[in-house]
Amino acid sequence: MGVNFENTSKANGFNIFEKLTSENISYGGHNNALNLYILKTHDKLFSYDKLYKYVLDNICQYVFDRRKNLAEAESKTLILEALEHLRNINSDKDSGAGGELGEILLYLFLEQDLQAPKLFSKVELKTSSNDYIKGADGIHFKFRTNNAGKKILQLIIGEAKIKNELKKGIEESFTSINKYISTNTQDIKLLDTHLMNQLVEDDEAEILKKYLLGDNTEEKETIFGIFIGYSTDYDGSDDDNDNYKQNVKEANLKQVLGYKQKIIEEIKKYNISNYEFNFYFLPFHNALKDRKVIMDQLTKKEFNFSWGDIRNG
Repeated sequence: MGVNFENTSKANGFNIFEKLTSENISYGGHNNALNLYILKTHDKLFSYDKLYKYVLDNICQYVFDRRKNLAEAESKTLILEALEHLRNINSDKDSGAGGELGEILLYLFLEQDLQAPKLFSKVELKTSSNDYIKGADGIHFKFRTNNAGKKILQLIIGEAKIKNELKKGIEESFTSINKYISTNTQDIKLLDTHLMNQLVEDDEAEILKKYLLGDNTEEKETIFGIFIGYSTDYDGSDDDNDNYKQNVKEANLKQVLGYKQKIIEEIKKYNISNYEFNFYFLPFHNALKDRKVIMDQLTKKEFNFSWGDIRNG
């Protein structure tokens, strides 16, 4: 194709996550992927401080398009500007408090694991279109080569959930996906209006526009990338540090893999087996509380993570 489509996020730092498994869920002719990652632990705590730093290191790339990031050298001022676009957490009673963390992590996993560069993040679309309220939590893309050697564009529609209950996260993800399939037309329209700003090289934009917005002579397909953060069932209060590191991995493998059949049931329920699904699971100690603590510090423009609210229960 002659064009190098690159990720926007930084690979350096992604090793804070350990990949515990990547399982195929074969259904509908697709090898749907179930990926379980876990943060490294110290003192029987997930490394939220390193997670915070990695998110902060990529916040400009997540919020802004390629042209802006190229034109303005990354600086503390640009980071502060990016943080301004995140939703402030006004109340503990807000059921969505800290929900943007899932959208940021979705972006990082789709780029660094799936190797699917972003077209748009949700927050980026909101900053460029006041009408963008609903739709995907992110739009990414990559190309695959079919058996005949022809390149096919895969448009990855992102959905992110962070819930205490793993089952609820899976169910709500499929509810949102079904709604997207049934009602969404806005994302494709926005691709037309904002694609040239997103891609640095005009020839890159033209290639993608040919696939996405042309006369449909080029093959393309839609797949879904889903991030689900959840609360681990494992307590480990009687473990020493070494045993905890191992036991928490084994417990989360058992917890997540126990939902493989549930994923198939949801695909059947909504009659959407014609799509491919790529899941990314990540455990938290207390998912709803921890996401709020992390995002609260980001929106307050803290450059170093404070453990106080995590340790104080």
